[in-house]
Amino acid sequence: MPSNHTGFSKFESIIQKTLVPFANKVDNQPYLNSIKKGMVVLTPVLLLGSFAAIFPSIPQFIKTAGVVKWFAANGYIFDIISKVSLGLMGLYAVLAISYFLSERYKLYTIGSMLLSVIAFLILALQIDKNGNIVSTYLDSKGLFTGIFVAIISVEIYRYFTKHKLVIKMPEGVPDFVSSSFELITPTAAIGILFIFIRYLCDTLSHGLLVPQIIMNALAPAIGSADSLWVIYFLMVLRLIFWFFGIHSSVLSPILSPIAVQYLSENIAARSAGEPLTHVMTNGTLSAFVNFTGSGVTIGLVIVMLISRSKRYKKVGAVALVPSLFGINEPVLFGVPIILNPILMIPFIFGGAFVGIVPMICIKLGIIGYPFFDPPYVPVFMEGFLTNFDWKTPIVQVFQIILSVLLYLPFFKILEKQELEREQHQKSNVISEEDKKLLGDLDF
Repeated sequence: MPSNHTGFSKFESIIQKTLVPFANKVDNQPYLNSIKKGMVVLTPVLLLGSFAAIFPSIPQFIKTAGVVKWFAANGYIFDIISKVSLGLMGLYAVLAISYFLSERYKLYTIGSMLLSVIAFLILALQIDKNGNIVSTYLDSKGLFTGIFVAIISVEIYRYFTKHKLVIKMPEGVPDFVSSSFELITPTAAIGILFIFIRYLCDTLSHGLLVPQIIMNALAPAIGSADSLWVIYFLMVLRLIFWFFGIHSSVLSPILSPIAVQYLSENIAARSAGEPLTHVMTNGTLSAFVNFTGSGVTIGLVIVMLISRSKRYKKVGAVALVPSLFGINEPVLFGVPIILNPILMIPFIFGGAFVGIVPMICIKLGIIGYPFFDPPYVPVFMEGFLTNFDWKTPIVQVFQIILSVLLYLPFFKILEKQELEREQHQKSNVISEEDKKLLGDLDF
């Protein structure tokens, strides 16, 4: 329950004045909001790419002659699936982000998407000596280029529309024809601008494409995001947001593009028979870091179930089933954890550590690297599906044990306070009954 201590109140006041306005600005910022939504749209594309990497492994488990022969003859099907999913990840990102950003600005969405794709292809496509198109940088290596291009293209289109630098057709012309003519001038401007950008980058970098230059520039930041220390810091930050009642999705525009790229690279490596290298994907964040909910609160649920307090036992019973599906709002708001100074340390710092324990195990080679982002499934199954390693659920059982040990001593403080309150209420009830009885006797 919220504290009345002066120190915590001052700290809470500082957070409310700084963190909350910042989170609101981030959540309402058009670019970041469009990136966040765009990354969610890519989920089925990643699932399709994951299946393309998983199915070729079937002959290793089903070694019948017919199965082996079929996969040997038809393996190209999975290559096609991989190429049209992961191989075009950057292109899909451009389409999704430009759609959401143009929708936010109330622009012609199809036109915005078309302009963004043209700009992206100008920067990312290569032509070999034989005149064939090389699509190397249309995949996750072009993801960040796609993000920048989508934003710039939509803003150019918006500028032309706002300042009436478009061709207007007479009234009575069908809307789809009128909208198409409005695209002519921004298309010309975008074509000239991005051809010039490509030429300039090609000249100054001695032949590097824009996606290569952007990836080289972002490599230190993107590479560091796979460090356990960086992941722990980011998870602590997410839990700080939660603790003060702010949804942690405000960090999605930063984390999701990196997680998508990491997963894409892991899937591609698995398909090619190469070692996987990344631990942070949206799948591991959901299955491990948010195991049974943000802060890995299953331990708190378990200790509440065996509590002597009637209220906490009831909260534990209500929260148990949702926790098994990664939903812990009943715990966050029912205990509550939010704005509760007693649970601040175990929830934020302890919860972040317990959440990355499976990632530590991945780094140590105890369990496999992730190559699949499971759809919404129960805990344990979700963890197993991230890497199809039977040892993963065992590590998650260890997470539960750690969670219980983490929350137990802090919960005992809450339980003691609650038992005293319940006893006090019981005493008050008895006292009222005594007064009523005495009143009846006096009468």
